[in-house]
Amino acid sequence: MPTWTTPKTDWQGSDYFMAADWLRIVGNVEYIADSLGVAYTPFTAVTDGQTLLTSQDRNNVTDMLETLCIALNASWNRGYVLPRTDYGSAWNSKDLNIIENMLLSMKEQLDGELSDKVEYYTDEIFCGDSISVGLL
Repeated sequence: MPTWTTPKTDWQGSDYFMAADWLRIVGNVEYIADSLGVAYTPFTAVTDGQTLLTSQDRNNVTDMLETLCIALNASWNRGYVLPRTDYGSAWNSKDLNIIENMLLSMKEQLDGELSDKVEYYTDEIFCGDSISVGLL
């Protein structure tokens, strides 16, 4: 069984993303997936200064995060990390904070520290000229 490593949730623009950071993130994704019985095999053959993560490597992580949110019926407030494209940007500090905070919230939900009940409602949703009342 994979082990849990405390996420880094205070990324700054001046921080370097290292192999240990990648391994922590994919290890935590694997931990959550394993806890939920969701198949996930992370890419772990990384070495500082030698491994080039592809857009698909990064998208595999964020796609799995979405899958895990669905499996958890997660209703807590969270961010979203756009899919990466070839020759596009890598994750920035904002993306990394979103990813690591999502993982932390998933672990808290699994541990019963974060509610799995729907907590975010709306009274009114404005849609053009009409008003609809209900649950988001």
